[in-house]
Amino acid sequence: MTLLCSACEDSTPSVASPPPEPPSQEIQDTPQPLVVTNCRVLTTAAVSASGDDGDGSVAANTQDDILSTRWSGWGKGSWLRLDLGSAQQLTGAAIAWHLGTVQINNFIISTSEDGASYTQVYAGNNAPNTAAQTYTFNAPRRARYVRITVNGNVLNDWASITEARACGEQSGTPPSSVDSGPALPRLPYLQSVGRTSALVAFRTNVSCTPFVRFGPGTDVSRTATATAAGWRHAVRLDGLTPGQTYSYVVEACGSVTGVRQFRTAPPAGTTGLRFTAMGDFGTGGSAQARVLSLLSQPGRAGELLLTLGDNAYHSGTEQEFQDRMFKPMAALLRQVPLFASMGNHEYVTNQGQPYLDNFYLPANNPAGTERYYSFDWGPVHFVALDSNCVIGLATPDRCTRAAQKSWLAADLAATRQPWKVVFFHHPPWSSGDHGSQLTMRREFAPLFEQYGVDLVLTGHDHNYERSRPMRGEGVAPSGTRGVIYVVVGSGGANLKPFPSSQPSWTAYRNNTDAGHLEVAINGGTLSGRFINPSGTVRDSFTVTKTLSAAVERPVEDSASVLETPPGPADDPAHAPAGLRFETELPPMDNPEAVVDGEKQAR
Repeated sequence: MTLLCSACEDSTPSVASPPPEPPSQEIQDTPQPLVVTNCRVLTTAAVSASGDDGDGSVAANTQDDILSTRWSGWGKGSWLRLDLGSAQQLTGAAIAWHLGTVQINNFIISTSEDGASYTQVYAGNNAPNTAAQTYTFNAPRRARYVRITVNGNVLNDWASITEARACGEQSGTPPSSVDSGPALPRLPYLQSVGRTSALVAFRTNVSCTPFVRFGPGTDVSRTATATAAGWRHAVRLDGLTPGQTYSYVVEACGSVTGVRQFRTAPPAGTTGLRFTAMGDFGTGGSAQARVLSLLSQPGRAGELLLTLGDNAYHSGTEQEFQDRMFKPMAALLRQVPLFASMGNHEYVTNQGQPYLDNFYLPANNPAGTERYYSFDWGPVHFVALDSNCVIGLATPDRCTRAAQKSWLAADLAATRQPWKVVFFHHPPWSSGDHGSQLTMRREFAPLFEQYGVDLVLTGHDHNYERSRPMRGEGVAPSGTRGVIYVVVGSGGANLKPFPSSQPSWTAYRNNTDAGHLEVAINGGTLSGRFINPSGTVRDSFTVTKTLSAAVERPVEDSASVLETPPGPADDPAHAPAGLRFETELPPMDNPEAVVDGEKQAR
């Protein structure tokens, strides 16, 4: 029997002082796709609740794929409502309960097409665990709204839900995770992923007009088609929801790639993020392989990966990008968005033109170039610079120091994000083989200090080194804020000895471990860890700041879609020259193979 009810679930008893809710026992703090069974997850367009606990446990937490956050509301009859944006066929709902092993909840699930009149479709108690549990309706229902009403639990009257999703009808056989058909010469890699759009780039052996099937959760029923035939493709996926997990499959010229997933940038106002960074890795060698072996494990790379230059040794040629970057990194780049910066080795070949041809990066500077750019992800404003241009390796028609410096000042002044991270290749502070790049320090460090940059990430020297908070030409005086500079040139090139003893401004340095940097931000705390390929943490540091109410409020972002140049256009009747190679390049495992020329060194 179905029960028609338009308001009976919304009443909440008046309680002056509810007891505090027990704290979370979950430990996951990094977004991971919610694991559900017997449920094709539908995208939630909006979520609301009858109230919350007043301590940040809001309804939106049930859509963030983070098991250490939740929605909590006091009183029997408290409810959480999912709005799918339009009426759809629903088969059930998946719910992960906070403290589900001890707080066994009595609950009702109701659906509605108009948001006013609800029909009860499920009632019961949750099983004693915290995993997502799928509650299947007796029959599919067409509805736009799903409301979960909690009538207390065996311990108290708190309604507390970690994650909740609506389930749609299964759309045929789930896509395979195995590639089929002719092998693509370059597997998909994620570019310019933003809050509402993403690019899926790849290459084909023959000319065709491919398409990408994609959708939220495990769904791949939507289609995006390439704008033109050719061999080099970057297909834009539009209309995405911030902070959501999407599946995608590429179908191109008879090839079908196995399904993979990625996550869009989170909505404005998100206060947490975890990302990774590394530089000087593009050797195709054994050290690179060890670093990538760890980074490619699920969840290891965080929400995005920054590269700090020297992506493809020795000269940044087309084949070096193919053999020493995209092939070794294929598994990682299919699921983790990559934002790159240029190294001096990329500049060897036509001032980095193959780099520009291989990446599809934001181009939000006045010159419309991908050489330097910025973007927001969670609470962080990221800025990528072209330090090669600053030190004179670029001709004026490609890039000038003055233009980049003017753009940077305006860009940093305009952002309202609470954290600012800048990344590029040549380090302003380094005691490694190349030493400090003084032009970068003198021209750009004052801007970092003026506009409150928190962290500067670089490569170039083949080691790891973290400075103390720096200001001007030395360590920031006690009681003042400084900028922390971290060299992460340890991603795969042969490590080099330090030419002198450790300077006083260095907090930690290491030239014996390859590895990557992991950065986690949670509200007003930034934590960094240098991790070697065995998973051992070799360095850790923390930066704290008090966030004002102004920056903690959600900020409307006009650049939720990251605009990028279209990339090289192919003549569909003629294969582009320079994309086919008779033999694969050998790895560059010897120190001499990655040495800089005299002009490049500074």
